Amino acid sequence: MQIKNYVWDFDGTLFDTYPAMVDGAIHAMKVLGVIASEEEVYPVMKKFSTRQLIQNYHLKEKEFTPLFHQYEALSQKNSQPFEETEKVLRTLKKQGTKQFVLTHRLTDSTWRLLQQFHLSDCIEEVVGIDRNFPRKPAPDSLNDLISRHQLVKAETLMIGDRSLDIKAGKNAGVLTCLYDKDHFLQEISADFVVDKLIEILDIKEKT
Repeated sequence: MQIKNYVWDFDGTLFDTYPAMVDGAIHAMKVLGVIASEEEVYPVMKKFSTRQLIQNYHLKEKEFTPLFHQYEALSQKNSQPFEETEKVLRTLKKQGTKQFVLTHRLTDSTWRLLQQFHLSDCIEEVVGIDRNFPRKPAPDSLNDLISRHQLVKAETLMIGDRSLDIKAGKNAGVLTCLYDKDHFLQEISADFVVDKLIEILDIKEKT
């Protein structure tokens, strides 16, 4: 069956936002009295989430999260799409697919980045963390998208760069694709695994 719907994670999947995210996290942690290096913070955020970072360093989420978003926005390390992002999104749009973003980033900041790089016309809807759904890997936000847009699960692919994205897709009963550009997520079991975004365009031919 052909894939007609693509649900994208944002950070580390469509956009290389980790430099700014790690920078924001390190600054927020410093304000809270915790000193950590990029080499320590990045693997935790990449493999898991900021929530895992909070747990590892015994931070209070209500204190850390606002500071994190504040310093991430102020970071001089620019967030930008990966090299192949535009080609993939525009090719899929031309093919008549529907594309969505499901992210732990704030909805408005996600739209702003998409608009800044002239990609917002490719996306039907962004569901950010401020929509107050349980965080991935809970399937609630994905199930809501499926219900409201009347998506066929067998024709829907969830793409992400972390285990929580893949688990959210599996929990919702859709196909899953892991984007593993760093090659250290081999233990994650997805329906498809790519290390280049452009390879996602070939998945249709394999289903």
